[in-house]
Amino acid sequence: MAAIIMPKMGDAMEAGVIVQFLKKVGDTVVADDAVFEIETDKSNVEVPAGEAGVVHQILAAPGAEVKVGDPVVIIGQGAPPAGGSAPVAATPVVASPAAETATGHPLGTVSEEVKSVSVAAPVVVVTDPAKPYGDSYVGQLPEGLGGSASVLSDPIELEGSPNLGGGGGGDTRVKASPLARAIAAAKGVNLASISAAGTITAADVEAAAKTSGSPNLGGAIADEVEVQSYNGMRKTIARRLTESKQQIPHFYVTVEVDMEALLTLREQVNASGGAVKVSVNDCLLKAVSVALLAAPNVNSKFDDNKRLVSKNHHIGFGVALEDGLIVPVVRNVQALSLRQVAAASKPLIEKARAGKLQPADYMGGTFTISNLGAVAEVENFAAIVNPGEGAILAVSSTRTVAAVVNGQVVPRKRMKVTLSADHRVVDGADGAAFLGALKKAIENPLELLL
Repeated sequence: MAAIIMPKMGDAMEAGVIVQFLKKVGDTVVADDAVFEIETDKSNVEVPAGEAGVVHQILAAPGAEVKVGDPVVIIGQGAPPAGGSAPVAATPVVASPAAETATGHPLGTVSEEVKSVSVAAPVVVVTDPAKPYGDSYVGQLPEGLGGSASVLSDPIELEGSPNLGGGGGGDTRVKASPLARAIAAAKGVNLASISAAGTITAADVEAAAKTSGSPNLGGAIADEVEVQSYNGMRKTIARRLTESKQQIPHFYVTVEVDMEALLTLREQVNASGGAVKVSVNDCLLKAVSVALLAAPNVNSKFDDNKRLVSKNHHIGFGVALEDGLIVPVVRNVQALSLRQVAAASKPLIEKARAGKLQPADYMGGTFTISNLGAVAEVENFAAIVNPGEGAILAVSSTRTVAAVVNGQVVPRKRMKVTLSADHRVVDGADGAAFLGALKKAIENPLELLL
């Protein structure tokens, strides 16, 4: 027997969510067959079998979050055992070299022997259809409570202390089953407000929740809210940006650049032919690389009281998704022509929107561009430094404004850019030098073609 485990798709990944299973119990697989698809904090990835055999057990359900290294599917030889839930001994599997990720963790590899694995399918014992939770409940708790449990209906009396069902207090005696109390806490129902002949049951709490229409907060007026669970990507965004603002001392510098010449150059380049069209964002990627050559300390990061300056320009750019943001990376921009930058960025955008980016597509960035100019009418904003980098450039909308040119007030296309920098590695002079070089490259865009 062999286990296919939850793979580690990046250094920061601790768990993955099962999107779907591509094979079912009893299916025959070969080493490279995709068995299930997972959602990581960056993209969706298909996990291969690693070796040939028959699917004997599936140990998780779609939507379940599984820790890195935990078994997900058991592969064996011959027909699967009857029932499919008996403990199975599993031996390590090493996936084919083609399944190796950029982080060095083979998909489907187990690092130690997996013993006594069993399916934890939710089971609900219902003895009375009128009481959906019955007098005893075994299995998956209602949505919002999480996990699996075996909860008996032994009543617990709470006396002389606030009840645990979302409000109330004082010298109150409430007699409720543990499951009823758990559901009440999750749904914000005040147990003291429920009238019941004897012990309050889970069904009583459910009925009270439906009747009230909104959580009972002990007399407080509560607004209606929509609870939106975070996927892996949003959890990572929340964690990393909190880490950045708490640990990285930011400073900000803004300049306004004239976009007339760059927009004209882009039109001329695209009109000259070529399979790939150059976008404004491609021009900015190249312009940032030119500026980093003039201010190399901006292309660095802080590590153990040292500044690590990267010689290569691996520039990430934000791609907005339906429920988050991801930053694919164009590598070695300093060595690419403008058309080569465009040819490298287009496939990354397509893969990002399809949820198909691999770790090699988004890891190892040294600088990031966050461009909101194409998303909305944005005059100016400041972005948050991506942990592991020293700076990020916030790009606003190109707007037609009144500007003084050669002593005359004329309409010009202008854009504001703001550099957010980690003051541990980037000084104010470094930031000013970078923005000065960037402004020069944008306003004299022939530099982007050299």
